[in-house]
Amino acid sequence: MASEGLETGKAPPEVLAALQASADRDVLQGPGIGRDAAIVRWGDEVLVATSDPITFVDADAGRLALAVNSNDIFAVGAEPRWLLATILAPPGTSADALQALLIQLQDACEDQRVALVGGHTEVTDAVSRTVVSCTLIGGAPFGDIIRSDGAQDGDLILQAGPAAVEGTAILGQPHLLERPGISIAAPARALRALEGVHAMHDVTEGGIATAALELAEAAGLSPELVFEDIVWLPETLAVCETRHLDPLGLLGSGTLLAAVSPDSADRALAELSNAGVHASMIGRVRAGIRATLSHGGQTRPLPSFARDEALRALDNTESPLPPSGVLRYESERSLLLGELPNENHRSRLLGELPNENHRSPPLGGAAERESPLPPLGGAAEG
Repeated sequence: MASEGLETGKAPPEVLAALQASADRDVLQGPGIGRDAAIVRWGDEVLVATSDPITFVDADAGRLALAVNSNDIFAVGAEPRWLLATILAPPGTSADALQALLIQLQDACEDQRVALVGGHTEVTDAVSRTVVSCTLIGGAPFGDIIRSDGAQDGDLILQAGPAAVEGTAILGQPHLLERPGISIAAPARALRALEGVHAMHDVTEGGIATAALELAEAAGLSPELVFEDIVWLPETLAVCETRHLDPLGLLGSGTLLAAVSPDSADRALAELSNAGVHASMIGRVRAGIRATLSHGGQTRPLPSFARDEALRALDNTESPLPPSGVLRYESERSLLLGELPNENHRSRLLGELPNENHRSPPLGGAAERESPLPPLGGAAEG
């Protein structure tokens, strides 16, 4: 019996499960769910490689292609160095447009000190809009690499950078691609040298909920998320409410998740604050549980997203309710950039009143060093 046709978006995990680990002993990390990049031993160092296309948009495709591929390299603690780009354009694309795309890609590489070392450019009727697919190679000393499957039972889930920036930009707020942008370079560089940072993961298709699942499942664990502790842009919640989308499943480039030891949580938040990165502890990973979401005093299964909410919106797919069953996420129950959370809100995770110590400063404010969080389960002292 033939299988059903797939919708647009990432291939489902059951399809990818057919891939097997390489027998090459120099391959330290190969393909798998939640693994941002391949890691290969190269003498006393490692080479890190990733491949990702830009298929959602035509505008700024070259610059976005470099950014999303670089994020995969940053997420394992390495630095991007060499880029190969394959550009497929539909018939009728002008030579000027194609050349402008190539120049944009080259300029982006020069800005980020990445060498554009090759690729392929073609006009083909196999695509209906321009596709930019890149392979990016980076490097790092052997001891600096952070494997994608390193999360440990009881680790806290740290969110660095507001959620769903890229999806919000695509759905009518393109200025967000400039500020705050979709690069995770700053948070990854701030966290990669810290003891107790066990794993990092770049949020992409399927949003922060999917990324949390991938971060946990790569280590054989499950996530517990607290919606009220997730950092959102006001624009994101507004567009999701207007279009009946679930922000948890909205395209999320620009957000880094990390699995962090509770003992290292204070230091991680302080380093991110010093780097000017908005951050929050949004849950934890546990063994032997089902993935859950706490929201509005209730705990339910964490919603899963077979397709990104941005794709559903672009396809004008009608849905009476978002996948989580929550029609509206009230702003007073969320951490919005530019304002402090409601002082009456009590964290379901840390057992304390969230305040300036629980997150980074407002967008555009000074990056002041944050005070340490109290121990898990303890009350915040005045």
